[in-house]
Amino acid sequence: MTIKVKALFKVMSDMIAFRDDVTGGHLSRTSLYLEVLICRMAKRGLYSNIVSQWDLTLLLGSASLHDIGKIAISEKILYKPGKLTEEEFETIKTHTVLGVEILDRIEIPAEEKHCVHYARSIAGSHHEKWDGTGYPDGAYGLHIPLEGRLMAIADVYDALISNRPYKRALLPAEAAVIIEEGSGTHFDPRLVDIFHDVAHIFEVIASANVGRHTEAYGVKETHMPRSDGAAAGQEAPDRPFPVRTPDRLLRKCHNERLCRDLLSKGHLKHCATLAPAL
Repeated sequence: MTIKVKALFKVMSDMIAFRDDVTGGHLSRTSLYLEVLICRMAKRGLYSNIVSQWDLTLLLGSASLHDIGKIAISEKILYKPGKLTEEEFETIKTHTVLGVEILDRIEIPAEEKHCVHYARSIAGSHHEKWDGTGYPDGAYGLHIPLEGRLMAIADVYDALISNRPYKRALLPAEAAVIIEEGSGTHFDPRLVDIFHDVAHIFEVIASANVGRHTEAYGVKETHMPRSDGAAAGQEAPDRPFPVRTPDRLLRKCHNERLCRDLLSKGHLKHCATLAPAL
């Protein structure tokens, strides 16, 4: 990724985050979740024919743009405290297509057009479902880009453990159960197996980052834009997130050489709590 493209992505990510500071937390967490999933997936050799072709720096730098299309959605819908009407939900769903259109309009030299490939793919496919009931295209199974299938897990998980105008946050363990229940319907079952291996690290990320943005899960009301994933209607228990030290959450992942290689290249360095676990 060139310096100019990196700066452009940063400005676009900031543009999304500045609309709502909690949304910025969502973007940073989903990027971390994605990184952890890819790390474990590569360790297992899953989809290695695809992963080996990826530019990880570019892909992870693109992940924060997955909801770029929401800048074109009315705040009255995004922050509506009650249930959406059918028409409003259809409007929300257009953020995937709008995101692709926005990214297509980026004016960069032809030789750098490949830099928006991952961002475009993730924005357009992260609400597709393994069984074909997602949107915008109703793609199914392996027809959904791998990066979109990965972001689907990261995005839904973060929606579940975050406050929304219409619901309270679930605990990480409860969110993990919902992800695993979605295996083979919402999510790629092989990727859910990967998630199962790293769910404890997702919890570390959630406890280290979410609390700073949502003030301990419900102690203070927040205005997080609604998520239109499968869990949008989930009701969370009326209790605060338990405060725990990282040492009680961490256990060795045995990612060994791969993860340390990623760390040496700068990946995962932005989470001081997470890095020792890998």
